[in-house]
Amino acid sequence: MNGKERIVSALNLKPVDRTPVWFMRQAGRHLPEYRKIAAENSFWERCMDADLCSEITLQPIERYKTIDAAIIFSDILTPLPSLGYTVEYGGGIRIDKFELEDIDDWIDFSARKHAPWAADGLKSLGEKSDNSIAHLGFVGSPWTIAMYLLSGGTGDKDFHNARSKVFSNPDMAQELFSKMGYIVGDLLADQVNYGGADAVQIFDTWAGLLNTENYRKFAMPATAKAIEVFREKCERKVPLIHYAKGSGHLHSSIRELDLEAISLDWRDDLALNREQFGDKLAFQGNLDPSLLHGSPEMASLATRKVLDAAGNSPGHIFNLGHGFAPSARIDCVESVLRTITGE
Repeated sequence: MNGKERIVSALNLKPVDRTPVWFMRQAGRHLPEYRKIAAENSFWERCMDADLCSEITLQPIERYKTIDAAIIFSDILTPLPSLGYTVEYGGGIRIDKFELEDIDDWIDFSARKHAPWAADGLKSLGEKSDNSIAHLGFVGSPWTIAMYLLSGGTGDKDFHNARSKVFSNPDMAQELFSKMGYIVGDLLADQVNYGGADAVQIFDTWAGLLNTENYRKFAMPATAKAIEVFREKCERKVPLIHYAKGSGHLHSSIRELDLEAISLDWRDDLALNREQFGDKLAFQGNLDPSLLHGSPEMASLATRKVLDAAGNSPGHIFNLGHGFAPSARIDCVESVLRTITGE
């Protein structure tokens, strides 16, 4: 099997010849070849220039020959510039001031017209690669994007001020989340229809800040809206992966969403999830990313434990419990891949 076949088969609970593998944030800061491009081009240039974007996306594939998927180099905040907000990176994230009343003045959003960059990059990727690996698109969830928007960027620890605005203005906040849900769903569909993505992932990085009641009240309906728009606009059936860091207490709710797969973080019990729900959902994960900062031997040992926890039944994709950090070691990544592939 090739990488694309492995990824798509695993997401559809079909047998594979070996566990498929890709890594969140695999294209980026831990690679010297990426840092060279980053030194010469701004972050938004890297995202918006389709050739640069696809080149960056392919860098980990060229270095690590046994990775099965290329996830497009992009950012969860890509819709914000088209809505009128400057987003700056470097020493944190800075975003223009936002008030809940602003949503009345938002444009009638079209991903193809207003924020086509991830889909453009995916299309360029399809023209540059041999289609033997899976091409993955992604978006940030409405809740997570809103946390940054309400905070003016990186925000205070745990987004206390942003969440207080939501809890103090629930009706307006829900309208924000609903509008963002439409935008997110449209972005995902464009990555499939125009970009040719084989699968997509929603990153709800900050859902875990919520208790179950508030997740079901604020974040979950917006994510459901995004998925509904995605399914309606998509010209073909494409698997959808959901990731939410620190969300174990929310998984019973997350499983109600229209998903093919849930990506687990390193604190989640992969074996238990596979045992209880592996006949209904694929699971992705869940190596602790910190293990890529130590010795290759420890990274290999921990990888074997993840594979043992996943078991042999169909429906597991190896990944990290969160993304690469800049100081991740290339020799640790190579050790992980050797352990998975046996090469």
